[in-house]
Amino acid sequence: MARPIRVGVVGLGQWGQHHVRVYHHLPDVTLAGVVDKAPAEVNAFAKRYQTAGYRDYRMLFGKVDAVSLAVPTAFHYEIAREFLQHAVHVLVEKPITTTVDQAVELVELAHRAGVTLLVGHVERFKPSVHALNDLVGEPLFVQVRRVRPWNPSRVMDVGVVLDLMIHDLDIILNLMRSPVARVSAFGAAIHGEDEDLAVAHLVLESGCLASFVASRVSPVKAAELEITLPDGLIHLNYLRQQITVRRHGKQHRTVVKGEEPLRAELMHFMSCVRGEATPLVPGEHGVRALEAAQAILKKMTLISSKVPV
Repeated sequence: MARPIRVGVVGLGQWGQHHVRVYHHLPDVTLAGVVDKAPAEVNAFAKRYQTAGYRDYRMLFGKVDAVSLAVPTAFHYEIAREFLQHAVHVLVEKPITTTVDQAVELVELAHRAGVTLLVGHVERFKPSVHALNDLVGEPLFVQVRRVRPWNPSRVMDVGVVLDLMIHDLDIILNLMRSPVARVSAFGAAIHGEDEDLAVAHLVLESGCLASFVASRVSPVKAAELEITLPDGLIHLNYLRQQITVRRHGKQHRTVVKGEEPLRAELMHFMSCVRGEATPLVPGEHGVRALEAAQAILKKMTLISSKVPV
């Protein structure tokens, strides 16, 4: 019988804590260590989950087979690169890195080392997103809206394009299987130098038009996708996991049920480590989403709007 996979989690912020929680309950997985610069967090989680706690991620070298990186984006490249160089399987949260060149290098490193590089676009593991693959066809127009209230406790090391919109860029580019041809974008910086509200319009090489709205300064939380087809319309409410299909004058509504997306993602990661699956969101997909996001940021007209929210 094969031994359990030894995993570590680097970064014990809000999302990293969820990684620790899920790994702790996965079968045939041993949580070998957690890492954070904050001593109080490390000690608390090491004690709670009966694992080792470290302040330096390099202490995990030789002790883990796989690692989740839930650190600020600026550190993704450096830390992921070192783990890949030590032939450790890596799940890095989105966006994969801050630059496309860095992301491409990580992909090449993973291939050379023969290990998995999975990018944490967790929305792809929602059952409703899986269901879209059988429904989409050849869309004419796509509209996406992902908004949430301002939360000062969240790490805001990037703007809303790399924070929220990149989820939908990844989903749409994966569904459409068509490169981006043209981009236009506007953004508003409200709480800092980076955009907190963004609107982007993409033209894909297939001719499909795609419109994206992302905000982290909305009074409400909402996430929805609408796809216009030659013969109908598909609407997805991400929060309710509800798909509505309108075709030929008829409407059908379905709530797609499934397990927690993060649990599905981490179970998939473990399957990849065991050689039982190929990555659903490989490093190449992280590169693709980052390229689109960077194209949006390059074309964006940014407005400073220091107004009460």
